[in-house]
Amino acid sequence: MTVDERQVDRLRPTPMLLTAAAALLVSIVLFAVNYAEQRTQVIWGWLPAVLGTAIPSWACWRTASAPGLDRVAARVWRSLAIVCAFVVLGVIGDARHFVLDHEAVDPERDLPTSIAYGVALLVLLWTLLRLPIGARQRRDRVMVRFVLDAATVTVTLGVFSWYFTIRVLGTPEAGSATVAPMLMLTALGLIASLAFVKVTVTGFGGLDRGALRLLTGSAVVGGTTSGLSQYIFDLHAGLSAVTIFIPGTLLFVAFAADRQRRAAHVQVPPRRPRSFSMVPYLAVAATDGLLLAVGSAAGTVVLTVALAAVLLTALVVARQINALAENGRLLRRVDANLLELNRYQTQLTHRANHDALTDLANRSLFEQKTQEALDRTGEGAETLSLALIDLDDFKAINDRLGHAVGDAMLVVVADRLREAVRTDDVVARLGGDEFGLLLRDLHSDEATEVLDRIAESLTRPVHALGYDLLVKASIGLAEMWPEASPQELLRRADLAMYAAKERGKGRHAVYDSRLEQDKAADAQLGADLRRALDDGDFTLVYQPIVALPGGEWTSLETLIRWKHPERGFIGPDVFIPIAERTGLIVPLGDWILRTALRQAADWQERFGAAAPGEIGVNVSARQLREPGFAADVRAALADTGFDPEKLVVEVTETAVFDGGVALDTLQNLVTLGVRIALDDFGTGHSSLGLLRTCPADTLKVDKSFVDGIGGRSEEAVIATAMIQITNGLHLQAIAEGVETAEQAETLFRLGYRFAQGYHFSRPLSPDQVSEHLATYRPLPV
Repeated sequence: MTVDERQVDRLRPTPMLLTAAAALLVSIVLFAVNYAEQRTQVIWGWLPAVLGTAIPSWACWRTASAPGLDRVAARVWRSLAIVCAFVVLGVIGDARHFVLDHEAVDPERDLPTSIAYGVALLVLLWTLLRLPIGARQRRDRVMVRFVLDAATVTVTLGVFSWYFTIRVLGTPEAGSATVAPMLMLTALGLIASLAFVKVTVTGFGGLDRGALRLLTGSAVVGGTTSGLSQYIFDLHAGLSAVTIFIPGTLLFVAFAADRQRRAAHVQVPPRRPRSFSMVPYLAVAATDGLLLAVGSAAGTVVLTVALAAVLLTALVVARQINALAENGRLLRRVDANLLELNRYQTQLTHRANHDALTDLANRSLFEQKTQEALDRTGEGAETLSLALIDLDDFKAINDRLGHAVGDAMLVVVADRLREAVRTDDVVARLGGDEFGLLLRDLHSDEATEVLDRIAESLTRPVHALGYDLLVKASIGLAEMWPEASPQELLRRADLAMYAAKERGKGRHAVYDSRLEQDKAADAQLGADLRRALDDGDFTLVYQPIVALPGGEWTSLETLIRWKHPERGFIGPDVFIPIAERTGLIVPLGDWILRTALRQAADWQERFGAAAPGEIGVNVSARQLREPGFAADVRAALADTGFDPEKLVVEVTETAVFDGGVALDTLQNLVTLGVRIALDDFGTGHSSLGLLRTCPADTLKVDKSFVDGIGGRSEEAVIATAMIQITNGLHLQAIAEGVETAEQAETLFRLGYRFAQGYHFSRPLSPDQVSEHLATYRPLPV
């Protein structure tokens, strides 16, 4: 029993209840004083009875208006208040007759008083018929049982009343005048109590069981006393048992109303109904007792038959009770199995709607919650923002540290996402390293504050299976609009998320119409890329790599240029990312490789030793992940007849940081004799561990470390550290982006022996390279 239930069970005397109880006590005292003879005025015996009857009516009406009460339960208590109100009118009518005609014993009631009692009886019957007893199928079954039990009570009571009137009182002439009203009132009272008992045992969430038990008591007391009071007391003129039995009956109603009012806010779990009713068996037992009493007075033969009938009835009842008990045990076993099945179904439903690793909502549930939220916003209830979160470089952690570490990291990230949002927001894992947030009643500017909080929470190192990992996430945010759908909202958030990635990762972006325009422009540019590749609109240029300090050419890096027929020259920083996203980088890269190798082979054939010692070709991460890329390189070398040892494949740190297939591809290239250079070193996932795992023999230091290399700048310190690392690892270092003689001198002084940049030469066309080679002999590598 809960604390709330114990508080409801505890009786709390209130002024209203104390007044009703005091009125009943005064009525009983006055009844006892005037029982032998009338010692007080008749009106004094009726005044406390009227008061004690009126208070329960007010108590029921007050309970019907109690906050938290079920609508149907409120209707029941309102009906009971009306019943009590008409009973009050009836008591006032009785009082009027007894006061005006106090010389008569049990004076006849006038028509208004009879109508008042009759209406009270009809309203009570209507209330009983409308008592809630569960679902329709169950209600039909209970109603059949109730009608049968009511008929059993009526028949049994009829037999006893007839016997009591004829045999005990010995007044067969008065039977027709007195037995019928007595039988009707008593039967109605017992049937009413039976109805309340039915509701109590079958259960109804809005009506308190304790209140129902008190109502049952009031029905029993009212039914039996109203029918039998004329035989219990030898009343004289001016005295009526109504003055004590009606207030006593309605005092139970007042206590029931007070208890229901206190229990209105308490949720009581439903109780399993009994497998059988005791009413028929009690009726049979009572009738058997009457049969034995009649048989004992009728002689030995009749008594013997009566005993046999009673014994046979007892055996049949015992057998039926045993069968019902067995059925009850089977039903309890079935209930236990159903409970276990429901628990299992609940678990299955939870698993179907939640991610097994993080226990967050999955994509299906996330879209369902999004649709529900959108439906509410359509009714003007709230606004809605949806965020899509993608962990940057998660694949690298999986490949390098294992999936167990990656899973542990995802669990920690999921916990931090839960902590960063409100309880009514929705956090979901949509798949892999992608999460979704549903932020209710937040506009985009408010939602960005939540995203800032999430980004801040992810800056703290994530401890996963002994590793302290730094996590960054790219987040896209989209706000709902009229007629939005979950799929379109997700698409917009996804578009914003990729925009955040393109801006440098570890950022968030909010969707706007310009992103759609950019996407459309990218799609158009992708189509133009395909046409340009087919039409041969791309050209290659070559930038020399020189030896310091003299500036002699040692090798060339291949660069691609595209002159769009309408937009003019488009930089590689614009179209290369689009080519990677669309997959066109694979055929474009193959064209670059084969064209550069054919050109380099031509220079070797034409200029011999004066030709560049090496030719460098940039390769993207997408190309390295392509199955058979190393075989394609081998085929290109074979077709052009170019020496593999003079080909340098330039890759970025990010391309190989993921490990896995990319590193395997590089190892296969090294097996062919191809050299590997790490391009733009220092701007990506710089790691000494990468220098151990990646089979590179050249390090190209990014331009950002060369720009401020003069003096005692931090760039000079980093550049110095890098040349020391390359020397220690026996790697070749090339400084990129050298634009001044001062930078070249400083780099040479720091230990650099190779450089590249506009200070030495801009990228040159094949003809410009040929002109230079015809007049100038570079140093051998």
